Amino acid sequence: MKVDQSVIKDINRRKIMSLLRRKKKMTKSELGKAINVSLPTVISNVNELIEIGVLKEAGVASSTGGRRPTIVEFVKDAKYSIGVDFQIGKIRFVLINMNYEIICDRLIEFDILRDMDKMMEDVKCEIDEMLKIMNIDSSRIIGMGISLPGTVNEKEKILEFAANLKVDNINFTKYEKLFDFPIYVENESNAAAIAEYKIGVCHNRNDMVYISINEGIGAGIISRNKVYKGYNKRAGELGHMIIVKDGAVCVCGDKGCWNAYISERALLELYCKKSGKSVASVRAFFEMYDRKDETAIKVLDEYIEFLCAGLKNIILIFDPRYIVLGGDMANYAGRFIETVKVRTFNEEKLFSEKDVRIVVSEVGMNASVMGAAIIPLNLFMEVEKVY
Repeated sequence: MKVDQSVIKDINRRKIMSLLRRKKKMTKSELGKAINVSLPTVISNVNELIEIGVLKEAGVASSTGGRRPTIVEFVKDAKYSIGVDFQIGKIRFVLINMNYEIICDRLIEFDILRDMDKMMEDVKCEIDEMLKIMNIDSSRIIGMGISLPGTVNEKEKILEFAANLKVDNINFTKYEKLFDFPIYVENESNAAAIAEYKIGVCHNRNDMVYISINEGIGAGIISRNKVYKGYNKRAGELGHMIIVKDGAVCVCGDKGCWNAYISERALLELYCKKSGKSVASVRAFFEMYDRKDETAIKVLDEYIEFLCAGLKNIILIFDPRYIVLGGDMANYAGRFIETVKVRTFNEEKLFSEKDVRIVVSEVGMNASVMGAAIIPLNLFMEVEKVY
């Protein structure tokens, strides 16, 4: 079978960039040995990467006989990527470098998302302002990832349905003309799972299910080094699995969905129902919990029961090695994670704590926006394409 030399060259360049991103500095001979290619091949690829600015020569190493070898260094600020995260009432922006570090972080707020055309024009203005402040030309932007809270067809770049945003059938290809760089779209839970897989608690660990607990519930599944999407691109809508027959009404219109019992909204509504008093935020709820408020303690106990019911289903369906609790609720999960583990595994005959680890997100509030920003860089410089 004929081997496409351009494909091999592209893979070698990605291997070099990915390795140097981790190692920071190496000699060309060390690079050749690490990726198992000849020195002339390394030199050719390194020279091209130096030409586009992502690598630079950084002196020479000590000699073991003969000419001293040249050291090559990764230039983390040569290129950048942008992450945009649509949430209820706000849009967050981050600019990251090639080392997956946040360089700039901005936020705009809105009352109701009515007109996506107008909103994307606002996104364009915000990004232009951000690049101007950072003195970065748009030619140095690899791309922009957009995280969306709904069902997303990433190949067609369509937001099919977002219950919490109350929008559907939004085709983002028409917005590509606004920008000087490619745009990518992804479901917010999938984006968050990418962040956890690339830089978080499950770094480069497969068979992971990321649970996003915010205003709604979503999930991102990593299997075989890639986000699992399913046949119709709907995998991960675990918030709408039924855990209580004819139970509470969900935002999707169905009854008994997991989302109706473990979302932030569900927690606050349960407290209001039990106490007869409203609570302004999840933070306020946990402040009362920390003060030993009796109702808050009972409410969290009931909340954990519903959470564990869903986790057991997930373990039986996906058989993951890791389950990551993320989203806004990750900020408070330290208070109840041990109880969750006990109730999930206690007296369970089909699986045990040795089979699957339940952990709290390390990326936290940054997960979905960071995952969105990581997508273009992953496609640009890594052999393993998770997107």
